[in-house]
Amino acid sequence: MNNTQNRQNNQKKFAISRNLMWGGAVAAIVIAFILFLVIVMSSSETPTAFLVKWKSALESGDPQRYEALWVKSARQRPNTGYQRTVRLLRDNVNFEVDLGGASQPYRVPRYTNRFRIEGIPLTAYYPGEAQQQLRNLVIEKKGIIQQRWKIVQEEVVGSEFAPTVSTPGPAQKPEITEQSNSPVVPLVIAWKTALEVQDLKAYTNLWDKSSRKKRSSSFARAKDLMSQTHSVDLSGATYTPVPRFKNRHIVDNIQITLQNGSDVIETHTRTLTIEKKGFFRRKWKIMNDQINVVSDAIALAPEVSGVDTVSGKESGGTFDGNAPLDTHLKVRQVLGKWQAAWEDKDLNTYMSIYSAKAQITRVSVKDGRESSVYLTKGQLRSKMQRLNTIYADIQVSISNLQVNGDRAVADVKFLQKFTGTPASGSRPAYSDYGTKKLNLMVDPTDGHWRIYAETWSRYEDVPDFPKM
Repeated sequence: MNNTQNRQNNQKKFAISRNLMWGGAVAAIVIAFILFLVIVMSSSETPTAFLVKWKSALESGDPQRYEALWVKSARQRPNTGYQRTVRLLRDNVNFEVDLGGASQPYRVPRYTNRFRIEGIPLTAYYPGEAQQQLRNLVIEKKGIIQQRWKIVQEEVVGSEFAPTVSTPGPAQKPEITEQSNSPVVPLVIAWKTALEVQDLKAYTNLWDKSSRKKRSSSFARAKDLMSQTHSVDLSGATYTPVPRFKNRHIVDNIQITLQNGSDVIETHTRTLTIEKKGFFRRKWKIMNDQINVVSDAIALAPEVSGVDTVSGKESGGTFDGNAPLDTHLKVRQVLGKWQAAWEDKDLNTYMSIYSAKAQITRVSVKDGRESSVYLTKGQLRSKMQRLNTIYADIQVSISNLQVNGDRAVADVKFLQKFTGTPASGSRPAYSDYGTKKLNLMVDPTDGHWRIYAETWSRYEDVPDFPKM
């Protein structure tokens, strides 16, 4: 009897221990999950990055964007500064903020997550006059699980009117007024600020981590230039979504002037490739920051040796087509490189101009008949390798160039004459003349223009050419 009771008691104790063990395991999992949520959902945004968002919201003129930056209870208090600024935004008063003059954010004593930024220069443009101000911001991380920086106080600590300053028009603030519909504008403004205040850490944090390694040369070049004073002009910048790639944008034609004191060292343009990255919390990140020297970009297309037919003289002396001027110049650069590589039998350079997913149609003409062949990039390499073996000398001329498109896509059409002189003297030279069509796009991985599609058709109204 006692043995039976002991067994029953032991079984009860085992069941209780097992339940406690499972209960403890479940509790540990729940606690770990809560800690995970707190860590993951807590914002990694720095006070400086939040300051850029505040600048962007003010300069956009959108009261709702500005309102979203505030703690709700602080908006309702009359002495926080919110009601004064939002009233000006609703009255269409324009703002211009200079973050370069602001102090570094510092922690407010006795408040763990509260920071203060002082002396932010700001200009408020009223009709016919402008008021220059200094503002202080007090920001704090708020939220139970998902914490975000919010404004709790905004102070005007000094102001004076400057009647001679006119209200800025669209030409003075195009990065906000003309491009406000682009979702990458805040990142571009943060990038501009990081360059102008020479904040290498802030600049680095704007990059996608893996892209810093893949595009190490672009990243290293930009880092090397951070020691110089940057003046960033976004007035001519274009914001273009990349076709067929969701959440990827190209920001092109950003003008940069580098100075050492009052001496101008260099002027160049920059092209940013931006993509939304992340698993739980997706953010816009820089995938590439390509530096283009302006003088080289303009001069190369007309003056590259052996590319006379791309220079414009033989194609009518004008830029035919509706593409922007900088697209014309870049396309002529690519065509000059493509043409020279073909004639020089530089297969690696030639193939580098084609996208990995290029759709290539090559046409052979035999006995006056055309036959089309559809090639992958690998098949094109094999075909060009064979062509380089057959012909000792290759000449490619381009004329009647037309370029249509925008700053990210170009549809290119031209007349192409190919002449190949065989290595063996027993075979006659081969020549054909036809219309070549290329579809070029900005490669989203590195910002370079590449060929995505190619077709060729025989030009009918020309004399017969020797048959192969």
